[in-house]
Amino acid sequence: MHSSFKAGMIGTVLAIAAFAAGAAHADTVVISSHASVGAPVQNPSSSMTWAANPTTPNLTVQVAGKTCSLVSSAQAIGSTGCNYALNVAPDGTITGALTAGNPGCTPTAQVASSCK
Repeated sequence: MHSSFKAGMIGTVLAIAAFAAGAAHADTVVISSHASVGAPVQNPSSSMTWAANPTTPNLTVQVAGKTCSLVSSAQAIGSTGCNYALNVAPDGTITGALTAGNPGCTPTAQVASSCK
């Protein structure tokens, strides 16, 4: 009786571990906006962080009149989330980077171009 209980418990633990390994991890998008004030000269900026455990293959972020579609950890396979930074310049130009994540996340070279 004890061995079948033990085998059942091991099976349950392994099933939970397999499920957890395939689950999405916390993703973040840090959005920074920068402004330019002429007189007196100032360059104020603000930053906001969005974080979630995604349930869809992409993170959709609307910023500066554009929609950015970034791969989420629900689609990227790996042990960490997809973490991005988006920077909005005073002229509305968006730059961005993958700050941490898996190879399946949107690479830095494609972050800004994902905003259309």
